[in-house]
Amino acid sequence: MKKIFAAVLCGLMVLTGCSENTISPEISSDAPEVSAPLDGVPQNTVSSAPTVTLIEESESASETFESANEPAESEPKAPNFSEIEPAVFTTAPEDFYEIFEIEDGIAGNGAEKTDLREGFSGDGYVSCLPDGEVILKVEIPSPQHYNITVRAAADSPCSGKLLIDGSPCGNFTVSGANGFETLRFDNVYLDEGSIVFGFSGLDFQIDLDCVIVEDSPAVYELKYDAGELSNKNADGCAAELYSYMKDLYGNAVLSGQQVTQGSNAELDEIYFTTGKYPAIRFGELMDYSAGIDSGDVELALEWAKSGGIVGYSWYWTMNGSVYAEKTSFDLSAARTDLDIAAMDGGALALRYNSGDITLETLAVIDGIDLVAAQLEKLKNEGVAVIFRPLPEAGGGQFWWSQSPEDYIWLYKLIYERLSGYWSLNNLIWVWNGQSEAFYPGDEMTDVISLDIYYPEGDPGLGTSGVNFFVGANGSAPDKLIAMSECSFLPSPDMISRDNAFWSYCSAWTGEYAVGGRYMQTQDWIMFYNNSIVITKDEIEYNR
Repeated sequence: MKKIFAAVLCGLMVLTGCSENTISPEISSDAPEVSAPLDGVPQNTVSSAPTVTLIEESESASETFESANEPAESEPKAPNFSEIEPAVFTTAPEDFYEIFEIEDGIAGNGAEKTDLREGFSGDGYVSCLPDGEVILKVEIPSPQHYNITVRAAADSPCSGKLLIDGSPCGNFTVSGANGFETLRFDNVYLDEGSIVFGFSGLDFQIDLDCVIVEDSPAVYELKYDAGELSNKNADGCAAELYSYMKDLYGNAVLSGQQVTQGSNAELDEIYFTTGKYPAIRFGELMDYSAGIDSGDVELALEWAKSGGIVGYSWYWTMNGSVYAEKTSFDLSAARTDLDIAAMDGGALALRYNSGDITLETLAVIDGIDLVAAQLEKLKNEGVAVIFRPLPEAGGGQFWWSQSPEDYIWLYKLIYERLSGYWSLNNLIWVWNGQSEAFYPGDEMTDVISLDIYYPEGDPGLGTSGVNFFVGANGSAPDKLIAMSECSFLPSPDMISRDNAFWSYCSAWTGEYAVGGRYMQTQDWIMFYNNSIVITKDEIEYNR
């Protein structure tokens, strides 16, 4: 597991920005083709009031009297849509490698063929101004996934988009280091026949040398063989849920939705938009770890009793903030070589009084125990929990994510105290990170999850996230791979085409939820009513 996410995380950008109990991510226009996990704290921007008004209040007594003599308005019903099958794409993988010289294409309107810069292939290259036009028509021999490499150079940093048949394939940036560079677009599905490469959105003059197209076997070599639960003492409820997730893995995707703390508003919005509830309700433990009762666990219990799956993330507030720059909490001061995971309050007090541990150590234990008391309510009712503590490890913005040594110590402490001292064997453990250095190890992980956010207008919106999935699957073939946060749920058509069957996909809250600015109503309907997406009413396993 030493290579975990090395391929996935290469070149990713951390997107930051939120207040203490809200998320308002600042998305960079310079984000790569698939942007890095977003730093996140659950948004409390969705009202917990009913999402649908059943009967409007009358404005006058006469209206009330008149309405009393009229038939009562019926309760709004959720829409009903027919199940959608994913689109069928023909694939016929075969070996292929060819270099297509861009100077053999068509150049105009500020683009011209030349050979002044050294290092080009073929007879030259095309030098293109921002408004220039470059068109290269090529023949593709077989319908399959390909890796596309563009060789380009610039004298200053230059960004743009690669187009295929006029549609954006991906974003690129040339460093401006003068020499020709390689720009990679991996696992791109191309149909058999003629296609046209083009370029748009250039913000500086660029020299375009060639396009290299080669077959990509990665999509066809994905493994869907997850191992056993890390906790050998796992309760039956956790074992049954995990077994169900393994059975689905590679064939279907569980739908999920992050909710505002203490609310089901996002879930109801999905239901009244799509006619379906998500399979997994993802709550947040932030308030609980700060000693605030959000009432969320009670909603989770109700959700489980109604047939849904329960998940929780834990963005941990310490001294009023989750952010390293806003809290005075120093995790390094909490670290100790003592085995404190199983110590009770009395033993910890003795250690503190003797100077063996610090106030920071006690604060960490206190936060874990506050969360444990809530998770215990779910355990006592036989409810399994998909549990994601200390998200976005290695991103650097949160207090728990400043050094690998401190993070892994804390993650291990949480794992051992919850599994041992509290006997919370109903948990399925999710590691969510941005750096392999922060990976706590296979022995404390059941699911690897990624947070995928695309800026508005990015070519990645609505795709499958195949490059993220391929990288994570290759690095962790014995772990379930999930999309724990996203700005735009992946397209079921693209999931099926790219063989990128995430264990589950969960949208974030606020502007990323129903009614937000990223997904349109039709996008939600298409996702939730697709046959490869499992919704709450379709869950089938022994509880």
